[in-house]
Amino acid sequence: MAGTGRTMNRVAKMAAGALTALVLTGGGAAAAATGTAATAEQHAGAERTGGKLPRNFLLHESQARKPVKHPGEEKWTISDRHERLDLSPCDVGRSTDRGRVSTRTVVYTALEVHQAEQVVIYRSERAARTAMADLRRRIGGCEVDHGDQVVAKGRTEKIKVGDQAVRVIVQNYDRGDAGPAIGGQRGVVVRKGRALVSYTQSREYGGVHASDFRRQLKDARKMAVKVCSLPGVC
Repeated sequence: MAGTGRTMNRVAKMAAGALTALVLTGGGAAAAATGTAATAEQHAGAERTGGKLPRNFLLHESQARKPVKHPGEEKWTISDRHERLDLSPCDVGRSTDRGRVSTRTVVYTALEVHQAEQVVIYRSERAARTAMADLRRRIGGCEVDHGDQVVAKGRTEKIKVGDQAVRVIVQNYDRGDAGPAIGGQRGVVVRKGRALVSYTQSREYGGVHASDFRRQLKDARKMAVKVCSLPGVC
């Protein structure tokens, strides 16, 4: 398929994936109300960290900190910047993703492969819900012409994980016969309490299959449980 490499590079750039929200509740007032040393220590720790995610909290973070076997062909990156929740093939409108407390994104890139894990912590469950709604709005029904006879289309499908969850499907299609072209993205995004968790993969997908989501779904289920170990998330 002509232009496959360029198309995959475009798709890979859009895959920053997975999203979790943490709100660290209350301070001295909550501790005084309960009168327990454990609660006081919990809130003191929250203030010291400023709401930051613990080191190596993400599932693939430890691996990302190790040297790779083939430095010229593969790379891991870790970022705590508040990067956009942008899994959309065509950047529809302005994002309403606000109220973040902490963000971490782990990305693995290799030849024609892009995998992303993202955890975002929000100040409130309402902010996390808004971020999920915004994500679905931006992806649902999205379509963009990438040139080289390729059109990328995106959509989401609800699944039962955590409090809210969707499968994210981005697939390239031939502009002429509308058949699947090479290239696409598969993701799973879960909201649990004040957390959004996202796992995405961009590959040379030639069609949509349930097996495309197996690894992302497994990781998302694990993280949907793990984020509840953080103070005030669930």
